[in-house]
Amino acid sequence: MHYDPEYYPDPNKFDPERFTEENKRNRPPCIYFPFGEGPRICIGMRMGLLQTKLAIVTILRNYEVTPSKNTPIPMVIDPKALLTTPVGGGINLNIRKIKLN
Repeated sequence: MHYDPEYYPDPNKFDPERFTEENKRNRPPCIYFPFGEGPRICIGMRMGLLQTKLAIVTILRNYEVTPSKNTPIPMVIDPKALLTTPVGGGINLNIRKIKLN
């Protein structure tokens, strides 16, 4: 599907604009499967997810991450968003390096 010109014009060209919110709305849902699905799912999916988790753990181990005063609490989650996203788009954070002994 990722190489189908019906959904992705000029599929062999690198075009990050095809993943903007506006362009996503012009495509049917369930067209983008970065790791595939079913019995032929990408063998690199677990590695990619593991690297992401490791990056998050490394950040949380070395930095204190807290919501800033600009982050509304409680947050109202956008029910129409693909990912868990607050209404208004983003979460403002304060990040402070932890001094390790």
